[in-house]
Amino acid sequence: MKFSIITLGCKVNAYESQYYAGQLEELGYEQVSPEQPCDICIINTCTVTNTAASKSRQKIHYAKRMNPNALCVVVGCFVQFANEEERKALDADLVIGAKQKNELVKLIQQALNEHEKIDVVNEVTQFKDFEAMPVHFFESMHRAFLKVQDGCNQFCSYCAIPFARGRERSLDHNQVIQIAKDLCDRGHSEIVLTGIHTGRYFDGEYHLANLLKDLLENTPEHVYYRISSIEITEVTDELIHLMQENPRMCHHLHIPIQSACNETLKRMNRPYTIEEFKEKINYIRSCIPDISISTDVIAGFVQESDEEFETTYKNLADLELSFFHVFPYSKRNGTKASTLKGEINGKIAKARVARLLELSNACREKDMQRFNPVQVLIERKQDGYYTGYTNQYHPCKILSDAPLSGRITIEWERIEEGTYYGKKDVVCD
Repeated sequence: MKFSIITLGCKVNAYESQYYAGQLEELGYEQVSPEQPCDICIINTCTVTNTAASKSRQKIHYAKRMNPNALCVVVGCFVQFANEEERKALDADLVIGAKQKNELVKLIQQALNEHEKIDVVNEVTQFKDFEAMPVHFFESMHRAFLKVQDGCNQFCSYCAIPFARGRERSLDHNQVIQIAKDLCDRGHSEIVLTGIHTGRYFDGEYHLANLLKDLLENTPEHVYYRISSIEITEVTDELIHLMQENPRMCHHLHIPIQSACNETLKRMNRPYTIEEFKEKINYIRSCIPDISISTDVIAGFVQESDEEFETTYKNLADLELSFFHVFPYSKRNGTKASTLKGEINGKIAKARVARLLELSNACREKDMQRFNPVQVLIERKQDGYYTGYTNQYHPCKILSDAPLSGRITIEWERIEEGTYYGKKDVVCD
């Protein structure tokens, strides 16, 4: 039998889709693209904004249109956040919310055998245990991802994730170590710890820094570790010390700021002030001078005045972060922010996004100039170039006729559109 997967939303969703594919392939199912004929269509949904929810609905309709006789499986945040009537309107054969996702294959087989529609969306209050979804191999990649945490307790005013994924929960640290060992045995040389709130990992006495320390001690010396994203309030002294002392910890942190203006942060229900954020960034840099720190920013949040935006712009320029992911604010019904008056005109929000992206490009160029030579993990060959990311998570392309693989050090020749370019004859090792 053949199956396809459409994935929307975050890196955690991408990880979970990889898990679904691996489980089905182990049973002999063949993955094809969503445009091809198949027997099972899986749509892994997102609900973080109204736009994301709308895209999820569109993709569900698209999958049913392309393969009207296939089993339609809808999973994830969108259906978890939707009410029963909205879920029925999708006319899917199998609907799975944020719980029992690790049973997706078993539920697919049940739906195929029973020829009846199945809905297994549970109340988020029931989500107490972490459901392990180990992925043991990432094809054609030296970098692997390991989901260690799920859920969120923060309740930012614009975000539906706590309602869609439930409260925070973490994977047992012994299971984390075993999965990491399996990934190493299969040839992966960099492991990225990921989750909805990765920095809130907690398993008994094990916080994130304890977990990373054990991972470093129990995996080969050539294997490096990276954190996908972490809140400023979660960057502990223990974690900073570990990154400072162990060269196998990649010197990059992605720390979402969302706004750099206190008034906006307060409406967002973010748990820090811009002064506290700046102070912590300066402290991290004082301990790890060669670290790069990137961020997420929301432009045009509800009631964001011109003055508030200019404050955000100025503070971001002062922080000199390595790059920004910039998003225009998009309302999500059911969140606190959706009840506030004072939505920003779309053209204004778009202009603010453009200014921040221009600033981000300048910041990345400046940050990249700090490093030469650079250490690069080669991931694939594309258009004649070997491509990968540096320790500080800047993209790199290397022109080489001879095969390149693994982690190498090069001196780059130029920076073009946020990418290092180098040649084989200047590879240092």
